[in-house]
Amino acid sequence: MKKTFLTYLFFMIAMSAFIALRVHAGRAEESRPSDTAAKAEVSSSQMTTLADEAQKKADKEEDEDDTVISPVKDDAEYLWHGSIEPKKDSDGKIPRIVCWGDSLTVSVDGKTAFPDILRDLSGCEVVNYGVESENTAMIAMREGGLRVNVKATVLPADTNLIPVFLRTENDGHVFFLDHGDGGVNPCSINGIEGELQKLNGSYYFKRSQKGERLAVDEGTQFKTFGMKDSKEDDILVIFAGTNDLPDSRSVKNIISLEKSMLEAAKCDRYIIVGLTYAGGIPEIDAVNEALQKEFGDHFVDIRKYMLNYGLADAGITPSKEDIADIRKGEIPSSLRRDYVHGNKHYHRLLGEQVYRRMQYLGYVPVSDLGETGEEDI
Repeated sequence: MKKTFLTYLFFMIAMSAFIALRVHAGRAEESRPSDTAAKAEVSSSQMTTLADEAQKKADKEEDEDDTVISPVKDDAEYLWHGSIEPKKDSDGKIPRIVCWGDSLTVSVDGKTAFPDILRDLSGCEVVNYGVESENTAMIAMREGGLRVNVKATVLPADTNLIPVFLRTENDGHVFFLDHGDGGVNPCSINGIEGELQKLNGSYYFKRSQKGERLAVDEGTQFKTFGMKDSKEDDILVIFAGTNDLPDSRSVKNIISLEKSMLEAAKCDRYIIVGLTYAGGIPEIDAVNEALQKEFGDHFVDIRKYMLNYGLADAGITPSKEDIADIRKGEIPSSLRRDYVHGNKHYHRLLGEQVYRRMQYLGYVPVSDLGETGEEDI
């Protein structure tokens, strides 16, 4: 009995010791990372590294966003910058420059619109026939590229105001004097000079001097002052089409009218300025490409220039808004005074580039552009 009790006691002590050892071992095992936990720690470390790299990449991309990249590529920078090697030598004459256009040509102060800049740069007489809100057909009516006829009438001998009925050669409406004169007056009908007025939507003519009573035949051409004053040695600058809001198909109408304007002026020295208002002309790239194809070196793609070089040449550090504009294909805000019209910087740059192209084509002698006297904005 005593032996049995001792054996049982020994067994119980041994079992207690075994259990104690297992518990200790288990705790030790728990305190040591398992393979899965170790792998988790490595994966977490890698994730931290990847996150850091992603942040660095994002920061880099954000920094790179300040680099203005134009969606319109330019492969002819020599036309905009550097020394000019004219295609043809100038004859040395000081020509007259005549600018036809809409509100993008109008000068409100006589010194800051691009025709004013052309005058300062060239020393030439510059005539500005810009009228706001006109499309290409309206501009061509004033210039003579789209003929305007008078319905049969009789001009009295005195200087009384009489009604006259005007229609375009294709029997369309006439829009003289709706937003400005723009070279309409003094006009003439069948050689009789006078003034055209628009009253309550109808046109009236008043001859300048008394003379003989004159019968005017149906289809007699109405001649504006701009038409009569045209000279073969003039350099024509045509900046038209924005108010047409053309697409890749309708641009052919603008091209046809501009060619008619050149024919009416008997002019082979001319500059055609490209369109800039991408917001209203979704196919503006195709429109300007069509103009470029038709007029070649006579065509100044000023939008391409402004997107690629405008801010830098104006000495303006691009804002985030400018960058966003350029990436959308819009003239940067720092060069505009509203959604479509340029500010003083814009007009200075446009005047300089048009004058530079005149030098390149041999219309005027090559010289430094010099200072335009632009005031701070």
